[in-house]
Amino acid sequence: MMMAPSLRIMLPDISTTDAEFYFMGYIKTIKNNVITIYITNYKYDKPIEKNFNNKDNIIFGYFSENCLSNYKWNKVQNCLIISNPLYPQILHIRIGGKDYEINDNCVIIYYNQNLIKNSETLDQDNDYISELQSLLQKNNKENSISSNYEPVFKIPSWLVSSMFINHLLNYFNMIIWLITSIKKNKRILIREGNFILSILVDIILGYYILELILRDQKKLGVLLMHILEKLINLMYSLLKWLMGSPAGLKLNNAFNKMLGKYFSYHIELWWLFLDVSGEKLDVILYFYKYIGYLGFTFQAAIVSDMICIATFHSYCIYVYAARLFNIQISGLVALLRLFVGRKYNPLRDGIDSCEYTNQELFVGTVAFTILLLLFPTTVMYYTVFTLFRVLSMLVQYILAKCIYLMQTLPLYVIILWLARSTKVAGNIFIEVIENNVSSHLFLRINLFNKSVKDLVNNSRPPVEVSKHIEWSNIVTNIVTGKQII
Repeated sequence: MMMAPSLRIMLPDISTTDAEFYFMGYIKTIKNNVITIYITNYKYDKPIEKNFNNKDNIIFGYFSENCLSNYKWNKVQNCLIISNPLYPQILHIRIGGKDYEINDNCVIIYYNQNLIKNSETLDQDNDYISELQSLLQKNNKENSISSNYEPVFKIPSWLVSSMFINHLLNYFNMIIWLITSIKKNKRILIREGNFILSILVDIILGYYILELILRDQKKLGVLLMHILEKLINLMYSLLKWLMGSPAGLKLNNAFNKMLGKYFSYHIELWWLFLDVSGEKLDVILYFYKYIGYLGFTFQAAIVSDMICIATFHSYCIYVYAARLFNIQISGLVALLRLFVGRKYNPLRDGIDSCEYTNQELFVGTVAFTILLLLFPTTVMYYTVFTLFRVLSMLVQYILAKCIYLMQTLPLYVIILWLARSTKVAGNIFIEVIENNVSSHLFLRINLFNKSVKDLVNNSRPPVEVSKHIEWSNIVTNIVTGKQII
């Protein structure tokens, strides 16, 4: 009989019973000659299988005070016989058809089968406990791993600016992910449960908001046109203020009036468009009514697109002002290089030394003076309409965040945490069981609920934010005059 290697036996917590039972498990050999035996299934009346399957990684055995059972265990390639319900004693072990002598280098670990099997938040740091969970779920023909999120519908680049289109396609992708995950796992996991409850809350909240807003559809249309008219008048007043002496600044009178009239013309065109399309506002509200019943998130996406349409005139003015500002900044920087004998080389993408003639220096000085004198007027228009653009983007960003938060509400996981469900038991605590009977080391695995913060962070559905804005890049673009899209 050979000396047994180091053993680690994972045993279901059934030490309170005195009845005889048969069990089945799996053998995993790891480095340093340590063998881990996972006992995953047991029966009290008869062996697990009449005809044992002699696979290398499957072990069979039984627990009984009578070590000389009538059952013929000599047909089994791997078997384990234990006794003593309180502190199991290994009476016999056979691995790979070879009988081993029992030594003291053995650890027996009790575990709660339901807790390990049902937990969806189990820490993956401990390899053998994660392996035990996977074997238990395999034994019960379950799969606890949620399907990877792979978007089915891709958002076209020319529709990225529409939050409603973004949200609609993301919503379809999430529904497909939800159906696929439930079909694969044969049950509702935490992330899927969170998304289902968030959809219900979204629809209920959207219904009440829509009923509150659309009590008088015609009155709402008049109110919206009144708001748009107020915005147009506000823009007119702002342009008149800029065409004077804004904040006491002395601007270039001719250039200032030219810019003011040019931008006023665009506002007039936009108001004409809104006035003509206002007759169709009832049709828009009619569609908004039925789309809005899909939930608050759809309403927020529609409102975001309506803000884009209502502020399109200010966006056009911002684009013109930003382009003019960028041209003047680039011209001033290039002319400053002229005074120090430098010029930009596009072939090397670098700065080269250069000798200029007196005529070139004179023309450059005149051009620099003109650009410098016109620059304050451009800066004033650029600053005002850039603030309009940033404010509009901020509102859309807040609406996008509201949509994201609504779709990732952790209602289901909080309910599970309050009910102390086994699904949220993921913190592992191993305690030592003292004994004076056996020389083996006895341990017990206890699982406790994770904190609400950890559960919320790790159980969000794979929802994408419809409007992702990098504010650091926006600040850089504002300073350099690059267009903010």
